[in-house]
Amino acid sequence: MTHPNHIHIREQRENQIRPLIMASLIALGIGVFAVGCASNKSAGAAGEQRVTIAQLSPPARATVEKMTAGGSVDQIDREFERGKVVYDVEATVAGKHVEYLIAHSDGEVLGTEVSIDYNELPAAVRTAAEKYFRTSTGLKAMKGVEYGETHYEVEGPKNGKTVEATFDPQGKRTK
Repeated sequence: MTHPNHIHIREQRENQIRPLIMASLIALGIGVFAVGCASNKSAGAAGEQRVTIAQLSPPARATVEKMTAGGSVDQIDREFERGKVVYDVEATVAGKHVEYLIAHSDGEVLGTEVSIDYNELPAAVRTAAEKYFRTSTGLKAMKGVEYGETHYEVEGPKNGKTVEATFDPQGKRTK
């Protein structure tokens, strides 16, 4: 038979240890959650993966080959956008830099970006770009249409670096 004092001491120890075990389990859970969030965040930030044309789905490969015929593919990034796997294809066609956004599943062209002369930008975009870059000298422009929405990318010097700014057709900076 166990002495009543031994039972009381054992219960006290269990009562002291239980919170420590719970705190350890909670800390472990928080740690696992934080690591999971960090890996998802870095996957989202670096959510693109450089691939070759041979690694594309057959429908996407057929579209890329058709769209870049007579030109060259410079790089392809596999990305996850709007719930879909897509390919961001950069190429040179007819001497101009072009970009295509191609759906993995069916090869649909979801977007295009083509180089344009800076003077072809809408006046509101030129004004906004010149305000942002504080110059009109050395600026390069592209016109893009993705998911049915038009945007303009302007690249140029800012604070000693070459940067890119994106504008909607009314000249509002979107990124």
